[in-house]
Amino acid sequence: MQPMKRPLEPSQTGLHRVVGLTDGVFAIALTLIVLEIRVPAHEAIRSEHDLLAAIAALAPRFLTYALSFLTLTIFWFGQQAQHGLIARSDRRLATLNLCFLAFIALLPFSTDLLADFLEFRTAVLVYWLNLLMLGVTLSASWHYADKSGFAAEDLDAETKRMVYLRIVKAQVLWAVGAALCLISPLLSVGFMLVVQLVYAISPRAALVRKIIG
Repeated sequence: MQPMKRPLEPSQTGLHRVVGLTDGVFAIALTLIVLEIRVPAHEAIRSEHDLLAAIAALAPRFLTYALSFLTLTIFWFGQQAQHGLIARSDRRLATLNLCFLAFIALLPFSTDLLADFLEFRTAVLVYWLNLLMLGVTLSASWHYADKSGFAAEDLDAETKRMVYLRIVKAQVLWAVGAALCLISPLLSVGFMLVVQLVYAISPRAALVRKIIG
């Protein structure tokens, strides 16, 4: 009979549980961001024009929904890719992953804030800070896994470097987008939406690949 592993000892089972929890949190976050787009109140609609006007008034929410849907897609792919490169997990790595998930769970709030106050720089900066902390915690998880020897044995140094580089490049682009709120908050959101779309599509053009990593 094999001895029971202590919580801090690395294991594949621990990694599988983190992956399962991650999928659950992402699923909830994806659901919550769409729930903020509410159907116009029936009693306020008296004509086709009223309905069209009510739908048009929801434009900021559709915009921020698209932005956050792409954000969640990108980070889900990013963490799944990391999990594919990690062979084992321990309690410390699981805790770092939970920190990452805490900021995923916060995204519906920052999305709702941005939709309600799209014309304010503060709302854009709060949203950007959410993206920044997602990048920081994702990078910290990979750094710990790499330094602790949890990465797959056949993983080469170039692949490890590319994981860091891709996170950094994304954060730089989002920081540029956040800085654009000094000109116009809407311009800032539009820029970040384009960045998210490029990462989600992941085009094969050499120049684009060089920029996004």
